[in-house]
Amino acid sequence: MNRIALGLAAAAASLALSAAAPALANGRYPTAGQILVDPADPEHIVVRATYGVLTTRDGGERWSWICEAAVGYSGFEDPMMVVTADGSMLAGLFDGLSATHDGGCDWQFAEGALAQRNIVDLSIDRADPASVLLLGSSVMASDAILTQVWESKDDGRTWTQAGADFPSTFLGVTLDSAPSDPRRIYVSGRRNGPTFQGIVRRSDDRGATWEEFDVPGSDDRNLPYLGAVDPEDPDVVYVRRDGDGADTLLVSRDGGATWREVFQAASLLGLALSPDGTRIAAGSDMDGLWVAPTDTLEFTQVGQLGVRCLTWTARGLFACADEPVDGFSAGVSTDGGATFSPLMTLDRLCGPPAACGAEGSTGRTCPDLWPATASFVGAARSCEAGAASGGAAGAGGSGAGAGGARPAGRGRRGAAGAGAGGSGASAGGGCSCEASGGGRAGALAGCLVAAGGALLRARRRRSRPGR
Repeated sequence: MNRIALGLAAAAASLALSAAAPALANGRYPTAGQILVDPADPEHIVVRATYGVLTTRDGGERWSWICEAAVGYSGFEDPMMVVTADGSMLAGLFDGLSATHDGGCDWQFAEGALAQRNIVDLSIDRADPASVLLLGSSVMASDAILTQVWESKDDGRTWTQAGADFPSTFLGVTLDSAPSDPRRIYVSGRRNGPTFQGIVRRSDDRGATWEEFDVPGSDDRNLPYLGAVDPEDPDVVYVRRDGDGADTLLVSRDGGATWREVFQAASLLGLALSPDGTRIAAGSDMDGLWVAPTDTLEFTQVGQLGVRCLTWTARGLFACADEPVDGFSAGVSTDGGATFSPLMTLDRLCGPPAACGAEGSTGRTCPDLWPATASFVGAARSCEAGAASGGAAGAGGSGAGAGGARPAGRGRRGAAGAGAGGSGASAGGGCSCEASGGGRAGALAGCLVAAGGALLRARRRRSRPGR
């Protein structure tokens, strides 16, 4: 079966299964799209996936699943999320801001001016992770756009608006603050017609006043997304321009006044700056992983990992990947991306958090949805005390064992063979044909996703790329 046929088979199986039984996840190909590390507890890691929010409190040995319904969203929405200083998790949704302050057991929507607003991005201050910035941008009934920046100083519990509303012709897309100067805030987006020019707005007084700069080559079809701000120099900012046919990385060294194109690829789903600002990583599932020193910005491909998101902390470079191909859904590299150790694999996913009772949204909603979801994505149905059963990192074969690193440059085609039916695939990991309890339809979808998903590279435009 050729590459296109495999992709169509996987997509058809997913669509058919979701149409026949909507309770089985949401019919989307199971993959991760964002990785967050608790700023106060590196053992607390959060992964946003296409089938819910995954959390671990032990550095990745066991993972819990929080269903989308408990958070307050569904379907094809991919919310941007942050983890704050006290471990609170916040999610920006089309219908408002959803937050949990008790480890994920109960999620509540913010009330007042943030209710029913489209929350497009969130960002924490690196020096004070209890401080959070929020960007809301909603098209109103009059076709005017309401774009605002809000801030919280108490881990997302209370909010105040930072400055006045933006012009009603501006659509916001992303925001970030400078790690070395939290008063410096950047917001990217675009103006309304006739040109739909993409722009970056900069504030030096925490949102009280703003300057505006055009981003060359950007418009409503080539939107600018903030990628990173240098940890030492607030004037150095990176933007990913999402283009038709290719994505481009631009850098400004004067606070957004001028821009230079430094890298181009078919797609840039992931972009991350090292904590010291000396290296930058970029990549996608079509382009592999590329890294450059920031003083030269000369990129070198360090591997063919199917990158779907990137996060860089003091622990290492974290990446979302395609488990049937790469051996893990989320992994971490301590050598600049040359090799990765599996961090989140489907055989470590144990279902809803055991500590969550029925009084919270997670305990009320997720347990009934878990068996069908576990069967659909190929996860373990439950986990006993200790590490999850099975040491293999899903369908990656012995080269991607849960305890060891694997080369980032391993050929994609070879890995796909292991994912499709190699002996390294564990019964509980990946999308194995032996996934528990799914019945004929579940087993068929699992097999086709495992075989076809490894080669399914249809580009999906994202309004909120993982960072």
